[in-house]
Amino acid sequence: PERVDPARGMVGLARCRLPDRGRGRRMIESERTASILGLMILSFRIVLGIMFIYAGIEKAIDVSGFAGAVHNYRILPAWMVNPFAVIVPWIEIIAGLSLLSGVLLEGGALVISGLLFAFACALAFNLWRGLDISCGCFGASADGHPITWWYLLRDIVLFGMGCAIVASPYRIRLSLKCLFQKAKAGRAPEGS
Repeated sequence: PERVDPARGMVGLARCRLPDRGRGRRMIESERTASILGLMILSFRIVLGIMFIYAGIEKAIDVSGFAGAVHNYRILPAWMVNPFAVIVPWIEIIAGLSLLSGVLLEGGALVISGLLFAFACALAFNLWRGLDISCGCFGASADGHPITWWYLLRDIVLFGMGCAIVASPYRIRLSLKCLFQKAKAGRAPEGS
């Protein structure tokens, strides 16, 4: 009886080698693509991680200034402004550290993407209303620059970077989680 090779779907040719037809080249190209995508996702992680850590520290240092910037957006009720101004900087710092270290990376990327979406919505809403307010993106500085459509575009691009991290299968590369897994796999079982 003829044998069917499920990998090739052919009858009687289970042991025959088919011509390569460029598959080897495609594998090399796909490995290059994977490396490039991995580096791109890593660069997104580094940029967003450093940016959010810096922004969170600036806001945590001047909580009252950041509360004033949040209040000027006129979106949150007055009773929510202070708790928001106290909590958000620490969320930014923790999520930024998550992106840089790779520990709880998926959660950190999701949090940063959610924050960027909310920030973009707040900017768009106040640009549409025509309010001339300081962004408050990196804390409340004395020379606070008014919000512009460029800030909205920046947040949309950063949101896209965050979504790419969340959706990418290459997000784990070069992370502490990956190093811990490699170290754990490299240990010999006790008693051997």
